[in-house]
Amino acid sequence: MVLADTVVNCDVIELAALAAGKTLSDKDLTKQFFPGKDMAEAKPDLDDALLRARSRLQACGGIYPFRVTDRSITSIRITRFNAYLFLLLGRSLRFGGPRRSNSLAERFRDRFEDVVCWALRKSGFPAEILSIPRRPRGLPVQLAPALRQIATRFNEPAALREDRLMPHDNDLDVDVLSVPIRGNGDRGGWPVFQIQCATGPIAGLQAKLQEGGETFGTVWENGFFPGGRIRAAATPDDLIDLAANYWLRLCQTGWIIDRTRIVFLASGPVRVPVPTAVSQLWADLWSVRDDISWQTAWKQAA
Repeated sequence: MVLADTVVNCDVIELAALAAGKTLSDKDLTKQFFPGKDMAEAKPDLDDALLRARSRLQACGGIYPFRVTDRSITSIRITRFNAYLFLLLGRSLRFGGPRRSNSLAERFRDRFEDVVCWALRKSGFPAEILSIPRRPRGLPVQLAPALRQIATRFNEPAALREDRLMPHDNDLDVDVLSVPIRGNGDRGGWPVFQIQCATGPIAGLQAKLQEGGETFGTVWENGFFPGGRIRAAATPDDLIDLAANYWLRLCQTGWIIDRTRIVFLASGPVRVPVPTAVSQLWADLWSVRDDISWQTAWKQAA
């Protein structure tokens, strides 16, 4: 499973617009990424990248931080946390540049779960992070009491079978748990989203989605039934341009929450504070945005 070149190319023109702080026309982009070539040679690749940006604009639910036409892109002035830019900058650390790229990338992998959970809550979904560290995220450190707390918060009358937990269990192959609405506490069996957060290469997304998909349901009686399970995988990559056959294969297994879907959820009307650890990482990512080596990341067909 691979992403089309237009995904990286679109990331690159967004970073270029962010760095420039002004409107970049197709002529400006040609000079930057196609030195020595004329507009006719550059046009097909630039058209594809700008088309992808317009698709992102439509998919993000009103908080996409760029204005886009068929011939230009402009960065909108940002004065506070922006979910799209957080995911874009975190993902773009793979291009290198900042002296702290490795440590920032590690923190991004950890905080990605918090952003997914926060975005779900912004759209009104009750959501909890099961993976460690649990205490800073509002759950008990030990797995068994954390699971019971989740059942209570989701109002799911399920009984935990501690005898089915293993000594080295961490999160039962689920990073984030969410429900469309809290149950009424009568009988178990309400739908539940069991989300794996995947920040690795896109080639591993399908395996991440399928791996351990039934584990969580094995430790309960009278609730969290397998029939109500909706497996999901969240990724900071933009999958709008993923080949249709790949998308079909992924969606046979569960709900795919890519970058634009996370941002769409984050555009919801519920007031939810940005987690402190996410705000701290956002400040650090913002401070190194001009150091990211996006200039050489453009993928040109051989």
